[in-house]
Amino acid sequence: MKTFILMSLTGFLAFSNPGYSQEPPPVNQTVIRLTIIKDTDKILMRKTPYGWMTPSVYYKERQTIREVLDSISESYGITISEPFLKGLFTYKYEFKPTADMRQLYTAHYESGTLKSPSENEEVFWMPVEEALEKLENTVPSLKQMTRQTIEFPEILWGGSFILFRENNKLNSRIEEDFYTLTIRPVKDVQH
Repeated sequence: MKTFILMSLTGFLAFSNPGYSQEPPPVNQTVIRLTIIKDTDKILMRKTPYGWMTPSVYYKERQTIREVLDSISESYGITISEPFLKGLFTYKYEFKPTADMRQLYTAHYESGTLKSPSENEEVFWMPVEEALEKLENTVPSLKQMTRQTIEFPEILWGGSFILFRENNKLNSRIEEDFYTLTIRPVKDVQH
């Protein structure tokens, strides 16, 4: 009887361990967002079932950053200039126990005919100010990050936002205001 109880207790503890759980634990994710600029005054916008956004993907595939960015532009039927990293932002959530990293890149349209990669979205070249207002109506942080990276293109930005739901709509507030991320020249790095 003692053996049965000991084995039952061991089995219970083993299966109550999160490592043995059927559902994987929540994971932080990275979203790569690409602002494509055309004629210096328009950006590529997509209207999705979730609202207005710039092109983006969850970074899940086994690809390099450049391959991801190229696949984004190719899916829209266009080629772009060399993309540049413009921002690294953190999203924390009031409604889930994870945080996401947002990598924002910018590039310029070079050629091609714009097409929608999905039947669930429409795509447009939109004047910057109009696009920013549409981003704000989707989630205010989208406007804030995009504006910061467009208005100050020579700086690599950091910052953090809290996302929350309010009246059945996604909303955001700044947790850490924008700050400059500094890249040290190789000669300054100690070995």
